[in-house]
Order: sequence, then structure tokens, then C-alpha cells
Amino acid sequence: MEIVWQSEDSLCEKKLENDLKDLLKTLVAFANSVAPGDTAKILIGEQDEGAAQGVSNPDNIQKAVKKYADQIYPEIYFKTQVHERDGKHCVRVDIKHNSLAPHFGGAAWVRKGAETVKATEEMYQSMVELRQSKVRELCKWLKQDVTVEGTNSGRAFLANPYSPPQAEWSVGWHSATLQSVNSHWVTFNVHGSDSHRYEKSEPMEKLLLSWDDERKRLKVVVVN
Repeated sequence: MEIVWQSEDSLCEKKLENDLKDLLKTLVAFANSVAPGDTAKILIGEQDEGAAQGVSNPDNIQKAVKKYADQIYPEIYFKTQVHERDGKHCVRVDIKHNSLAPHFGGAAWVRKGAETVKATEEMYQSMVELRQSKVRELCKWLKQDVTVEGTNSGRAFLANPYSPPQAEWSVGWHSATLQSVNSHWVTFNVHGSDSHRYEKSEPMEKLLLSWDDERKRLKVVVVN
């Protein structure tokens, strides 16, 4: 099972000052579930229906957040900020992805929709794999178009768009969507002629990462 990054909508939770008993669990879950480049948010002093109750002492709330965050290992990336809502002081906590997951605060928690649940063994493994620099960079491009370049000087990879893909990538560039990534292999959805597409997987050890300056996107070089 791969980690399914949660949308930013599901990574926003409102809490009242007198209801912070599960704050540690929420911090861990958000840190384990926020996608690279996204921000998870905890809004303390705001109610679900939108009204603001505020907090009596913003400084104490910020200290409480830090106390809970200090219990988490590996460390999480977070920031607290006092803001005003409806004339009342509230505290916003931002949590960013930092590639150190899985994070633990006793148990490891992840976000599943609007709920916080214990991470499964498969999720642990996915988060550990994400620490690898190559896996981490590739995951940033999941479901996006990338450039794939081969080193084989033989026949073109998609010489006949109606036949199965050739065994090797040809020299030159190909456009593909990055379909899935784990620590062992990567699967591409290759854009062929006449809108025909094919899935092709390659072992991680054959892949070199570069940058396509012309198309402003990741370039993956497949060493044949």
C-alpha cells in the first residue's frame, strides 16, 4: 500500500482552547500525511461552524504546541502564529512535510479523510522509503508529466503505437506521466502516437534524475 497524500482540505482542523487533549496525535497525523509543498493547518480558538471563540492566552497556547511537538520523533516542521478573528486572538499552527516520516508520538498516526487513524505497517514502510532522496524527488512529480530519456541507440521505444512497448528506451526524449513510485521501481504512463498510452516500469537502480530545461520539468534518464 502506498501513502495517499491527503488534500489540504482534509488537513485543516479547528480546535477550541479547552479541547487540546489530542493535539499531539493531530500534529503527528498531519506531519505524516501532508504532501511535499502543501501545508497542514490547526486553527486553535476557531469553531467548526466558522465563529471564533478565541483563546485566553495565546502565548501559553504556543508554548503548549511546542511542548507537544517536542515529544515527536523525528522532529516535525511547524510554525505557530497569533492572528485575530472576529476581534479575538486565535493561534494558527502550520505543519510542513520534511521527508523525515514516519513521525511518532507514541504511535504513528496518519490522516484518512477527516479522521486521524493509526498508520498500518504498509504505511510505515512507504514513509521510510520516502526518506530516500531519489524516491522523495520522484514523489513530488506523481501524476505529473515528466521527460524520460533513454541511452539505447536501437529502435524507437514507440515505433509502432499499436504494438506493445519495446524492451528498451531509445536515445531521445519521451513524454510520460509518472504513475507510481516505490523504493524498487517506477511506473510511467508513456504518451504514444495518436493518443495511445502504455505503462512501462523500470527498476530504481537504472534511473538517473536530471532536469528538462526546455520543458521546465523533471527528466528521468534510463540507463540501459
